[in-house]
Amino acid sequence: MENTSQINGTIRSWFSALKYSWRTTLQIDRSQLTAVRAIRSTIGVAIPLALCVAMGYIPEGVSIAGGAVSLGSVGLSDPHRVRARTMLLACVGIAISAFVGSITSHTSWLAVLVVGLWGFGAGLLVSLGQSAMNIGLQSTIALIILSHFGLDPAHAALQAALMLVGALFQTILALIPVPGQRTARELTALSSVYQALAAYAANPTDEQYRQQVRDALLKAHAVILESDHQSQQDAILSELLEEAERLRLTILIFRKWRQYLKEDPRVRTGSNVEYIDQFLQAAAAQLQEIANELKPTSRFVSCVKPHQQIKQSLAALRRQGTMSDGEEALQPMVIYGEALRDQLHIAKKLAKAWKSRQPHQLIHLHIAKPTPLQLHSAYATIRANLTLRSAAFRHAIRLGVTLAIAMALYKLTPLPIHNGYWMPLAALLVLRPDFSTTVVRGIARTLGTMLGAVLAAILVSQLAPTKELLVLLEVVVTYLAFSILLVNYALFSLFITMEIVFLLTFITPQPSITAEARAINTVLGGILALLTYLLWPTWEHSQIRQLLADRLEALRRSCIAVMEVYANPTMYDPLALDRYRTESRLSRSNAKASVERLRHEPGPHGIDPDLAQALLEAGDTIAQSALTLEAYLQDNPTHYVLPEITTVTKEIDEAFHALIIAIREGQSVSTFPNLQEMLQVVRRIRKQETHMANDVRMNLRLVLIEVKRIICTLNTMHQLIECSNLGLRNPDR
Repeated sequence: MENTSQINGTIRSWFSALKYSWRTTLQIDRSQLTAVRAIRSTIGVAIPLALCVAMGYIPEGVSIAGGAVSLGSVGLSDPHRVRARTMLLACVGIAISAFVGSITSHTSWLAVLVVGLWGFGAGLLVSLGQSAMNIGLQSTIALIILSHFGLDPAHAALQAALMLVGALFQTILALIPVPGQRTARELTALSSVYQALAAYAANPTDEQYRQQVRDALLKAHAVILESDHQSQQDAILSELLEEAERLRLTILIFRKWRQYLKEDPRVRTGSNVEYIDQFLQAAAAQLQEIANELKPTSRFVSCVKPHQQIKQSLAALRRQGTMSDGEEALQPMVIYGEALRDQLHIAKKLAKAWKSRQPHQLIHLHIAKPTPLQLHSAYATIRANLTLRSAAFRHAIRLGVTLAIAMALYKLTPLPIHNGYWMPLAALLVLRPDFSTTVVRGIARTLGTMLGAVLAAILVSQLAPTKELLVLLEVVVTYLAFSILLVNYALFSLFITMEIVFLLTFITPQPSITAEARAINTVLGGILALLTYLLWPTWEHSQIRQLLADRLEALRRSCIAVMEVYANPTMYDPLALDRYRTESRLSRSNAKASVERLRHEPGPHGIDPDLAQALLEAGDTIAQSALTLEAYLQDNPTHYVLPEITTVTKEIDEAFHALIIAIREGQSVSTFPNLQEMLQVVRRIRKQETHMANDVRMNLRLVLIEVKRIICTLNTMHQLIECSNLGLRNPDR
């Protein structure tokens, strides 16, 4: 009976996972439309193809256009500097791969071996990030396609040179500066941050906006750090991001203070909360104005209304704070209100300086800029991933083996497979490190390819197009493919299939045969990729524990660093705190994505997704408290010297370590400090408030509330793990 129930549960989990994959396949994200940027990528394909067709060099035009198509999708979402580096490296990779694929095609076993090695390399490059993955992907695509055409070294070099010409032409077009486009992605990311901050301030009781601010800041950090602009004018973008971080912390203080006034029965709220709300609404209006002015297509229009609202609401807050019923409650808010006013003024000046291209004296600029894809850094990362414990390494082996099998099926077997290179090509594009993405791409690629092949064959057979009309059709579908690359993968597969069929029609005027072969081989390649993944999967439950532990470790560093400043203000280091905050945000993003993928994997999971979600949410509570503690340190860390908190900090650190080990190892918590005693220490510290000024006493009270919240949340996480340690237990043990 128990076995039957287990089997039924497994069947239901598989059905649920496939249902989710189907829904995801049909989702359309209109915000990812790249219609404007696709114009330039399409021009890179259209010009060489049209010129070569007009002059009668059709095979050469097809080769050059093929190289241009390969590079057209690279960098549609990358910042300018990263796009240049990625596309140039991809050009080299495509040329070398095309040459190697052509000369090894004569020896079938060698072609199988080489494509397996290329697949392994492309899979391992996933560990270096999206840009490196694109380089490996495009290089392997070139190898697979050219391995179908056996050429002698001289012609192989010529073919590689033609593809290199197309790729370089596409790269040159991508690097031509377009007014307003070089920093468009950075400005869009910053505008989203200030938009999220506006909603965060305007809705102090709604916690969903906290997540939106976190996500917007995470994306903006990634974009700004990748951009690495050198001029002083461009450095304003980094200043705007840093000012957004400061604004977030100050708004957080207002939200926390408002919550305190609403919940503490000893404080008469009345109109006090209303004055805080009025000030937050005025701040939200000015944040919205800054967000609008940071949009790449907007013009800076001076608007005094938000500034006047800030001035009036701050004056009202100041008046209310001098009254007897609001003195203790609102005096600290006046101080932070003035700080928020000044921060908004700085952000507005930065936005105006950027829009008007006026020189600006840098103020803060604490953001360090790494250089991605450095040789030493890349080598160290790859070397660290050369272990079966690495998901990237397992993916690399799986991809290499899959491509070798697909290549062997049409190179080494007597099966009548026409244009069989589309089989390993489909496997390359479908297979991903995780189950959900692999299934989604498999479904999307199959649907899109089959429909695209049918539509292309019908169009060519019915229109019987001339070469000029065929060029026009090629340009139209290429533009559509580039425009919706990030919108929906099934639609992209549809148009890219039509693009390839039209391109090959210049050489082989049998579109129905070409379309049929592509559809069949794409289905076979997709099925092979799915089977390979199922035979040797990388299930999310095998790495979710590590990601949750990493999340808690990042929280530990951030939380302890802030609390140590309260014991010793000389340890205040805004650069380190900013780094810890960014690491914490990234670790949460990774853990959240892993938990989401875990929910949509077929069972058994080996770890309870609800437990993982509960731990993630508990971590959010600690992160919010740590941010609040940091926010109070912004103006003057020496205001809140609490040497007594050293013992509490040490015990909290030990609690973090115990939980991290338990989560990572999938075991019960061996030893856990008595945090109830630490709550008594916090209560003793609060008794010292009587000797302090009103504003310091009120702030200190909130500081200790956040410390207490951290302690209680750690206790909750301990209880969650102990009550559900079967869900955390390592399934491999």
